[in-house]
Amino acid sequence: MPWGRADSRDYITPFTILGAADVPSDFHLPPDLPKAFSGIFLPQENGKFGLHRCPPRILIVANSALRILTRRRTESTRIPLTSLETLECGRILLLGWIALQWDHSEQSFPYNRRGAATVERFLNRLKMSWLHQTPASLGPQSFGIEPDLKFGYAKSAELLNDEKPVVQLFHPPARRMERHFGFRHEIRSAGDLLLLSDRRLLWITDWYRYTYEPYGTVSRSAPLSAVKDVRPRRVDSGPAVEVALRSGILWRVPAGEVLENSANAFVDAAVTAIACASTTRSHDTRTAGVETRTT
Repeated sequence: MPWGRADSRDYITPFTILGAADVPSDFHLPPDLPKAFSGIFLPQENGKFGLHRCPPRILIVANSALRILTRRRTESTRIPLTSLETLECGRILLLGWIALQWDHSEQSFPYNRRGAATVERFLNRLKMSWLHQTPASLGPQSFGIEPDLKFGYAKSAELLNDEKPVVQLFHPPARRMERHFGFRHEIRSAGDLLLLSDRRLLWITDWYRYTYEPYGTVSRSAPLSAVKDVRPRRVDSGPAVEVALRSGILWRVPAGEVLENSANAFVDAAVTAIACASTTRSHDTRTAGVETRTT
């Protein structure tokens, strides 16, 4: 729809953008965008005492890149999807955010989850363009116990319709009682689900700001091509699975003492699956090169 001279700071909910006609007039579109593109408008997020914590933004997926536009700025940030290394999605009650990491840079976009359905539709489009499918070399394998209701829902909400889980490890949340100065206190530890699919490595956790979060989860995704290594690791809290990305980013996913053997089995299966996916990508690249030279 035509926006006239509207001020995008007045909008309070995210909305879908399907072309230039949907872009508010106080945004400058890059001249190299195609006529048809998809994106999302994210409204201004206010900080404490009325301070503007985050200006209105537009995220656009087009021409194998993600574009970040800010109100009234003529420059935009262009992230080739091949350079996008991780996507983080926070979903905690009304608090939501999207965080991106690429080429040693990062940026975060908070939003109110009253508009979650619109944001999730955009995230699905982004993931479909970014996370390329590789034929799975192994059947579904699950180590540890099956995810509980909370993590099962988070997993279902995160996966794409055609995405196939290959191997997963679930470390459930735990609770215990401790006594201090004669009083009993409940101690809760967070849960973690680490899942390798035919598109990515996915980590879902309810650890947020150094504590267990009972009312939401945080998910982190990395394409298989960005994963350098998956290995067992022992940290101060016990056994863990360490994921090393090619940029140097490390994920350390707790496994718990009881699940140490399961964590080691997950690592073996994940390493095998990632190696097979890498071989498939190399073969596809060489085949595409031959076809290009012979046409």
